[in-house]
Amino acid sequence: MINNKVKGLGEIILRVKDMELMKKFYNQTIGLELINESENYTFFKIAVGYGGHFQTLALFAKSNLNAFNEKFKDIKTINSTLHHFALEIDKKDYENLLNFFKNNHIEYVTEIFEWIKWKSIFIKDPESNIVEFVCYDSEI
Repeated sequence: MINNKVKGLGEIILRVKDMELMKKFYNQTIGLELINESENYTFFKIAVGYGGHFQTLALFAKSNLNAFNEKFKDIKTINSTLHHFALEIDKKDYENLLNFFKNNHIEYVTEIFEWIKWKSIFIKDPESNIVEFVCYDSEI
């Protein structure tokens, strides 16, 4: 059991049809701070979260089915706009979670996001929704 390792909600990612319209809404209407963008994604800061990690909302272009080099197969984007959600963990718990997933034969993928100093572990829930465990690492 992961018990007491989750520190907060790290991010929410939505797949969007009209990036410019959605970006304008979340930035100008809702007032979220734009922190990174490209033609295929836009990241907004919601608040400062646990241990220096930003809580974020990210918009991914619906046509971009390979966001961040997705390693999981069978993501059915037609069923939902939800890409994944992230739960914040403490950096000291990162290796423990990796070992937990290995020891319990739970498929996982790791990723490092240098631009924001995050390291992440991705798993699937029983209905194939992607759950990310993410921590801020100032040493990245």
